Amino acid sequence: MSIYLRRILPFIIFLIGNYCYGQYSISGYLDTPEKNKRVYLCLLKFDELNAIGSNQILTSTVTDSLGYFSFEGSLLSDKHALYRIYANLDEDVEGVQKYDMEDLKNFHNFIFSNKDTIVFEKNKKFWFSSNSNTNSIDKEWNAYGSYIDKLRAEFSDFNNQEMIKQTTEQFLSELKSFVLEKETHPLTTLILLGSLPESGIKKDLNDDPEFYVQLLGQLNDYYDNSSYALQYRSFLDDQYRSETKEDLAFFKKLSYALGFLCLLFLGGLVFLSIKLKQAGIIQQTPIDFSLTTQEEKVAELMIDNKTNKEIASELFISLNTVKTHIRNLYAKLEVSNRTEFVEKFKNHPRD
Repeated sequence: MSIYLRRILPFIIFLIGNYCYGQYSISGYLDTPEKNKRVYLCLLKFDELNAIGSNQILTSTVTDSLGYFSFEGSLLSDKHALYRIYANLDEDVEGVQKYDMEDLKNFHNFIFSNKDTIVFEKNKKFWFSSNSNTNSIDKEWNAYGSYIDKLRAEFSDFNNQEMIKQTTEQFLSELKSFVLEKETHPLTTLILLGSLPESGIKKDLNDDPEFYVQLLGQLNDYYDNSSYALQYRSFLDDQYRSETKEDLAFFKKLSYALGFLCLLFLGGLVFLSIKLKQAGIIQQTPIDFSLTTQEEKVAELMIDNKTNKEIASELFISLNTVKTHIRNLYAKLEVSNRTEFVEKFKNHPRD
């Protein structure tokens, strides 16, 4: 075996192992005067490129005495998702510090999955900016990134609404050409849309509804009608609810489709109710579980046999937050495990 092959063989084995077993790896070096600095990993919604919120944090780690850090494991989603890595400048400050200036940047947004590897190299001014990411969708997104930054700067500088409108229309036109030419991943298209003013998207929805319907179908296919697909559907709902009735031709068709799905869902509930009554399982005495809205969402996903990891992904919360909600649910229903919880939650009507 040649010397060259012996040198690269461990790296090849590492990549193959990550791909086959779904092991992600995020590592790098943080060039700061102080060591033992905390680094955070967050999961973002498609329109949260500039958002700041501690509820987005999935996990964190601390750099070693030399400034190196790493996240490794298999708890991220196998589907492509948008993440942020960042570190606060001042460790004593509560919450999230986010700087994006000419001489300082302390975060990096990137697309990643459970099978990918990313390494952040040394950079004094812009933390996490020099990196190598194995995720092909991240490369696709960055291919259009410089143009996005340019447009975002133009949006912030314009006070004239007509100029913002013209810039948005120009961006949408070029975005659609880019999507058709490159056959981009639906998440890439979604993130690009999320960087635009909603006023421009509302107009384009009426002018070219097919583009948005096609994107919704692609997201449903890839994310199995969950995660970013649900968020995008909610985003569309917000847009067409603010339009006049005459402008809702596209949304009327969408409403028919959603209505049909609701009928199928209700039919399924009726069928399930009949089956449960036949089995003598349903009890007539209602029980007040007194659950919060978030606990209700977690409970319903548990009933659907979702794992803690899948629940965290769909609700855009951390795995630790999911575990906290589950512990609270067990206490309120006076059960000790998931099997008992599912049986008691499903088989007792609630007020």
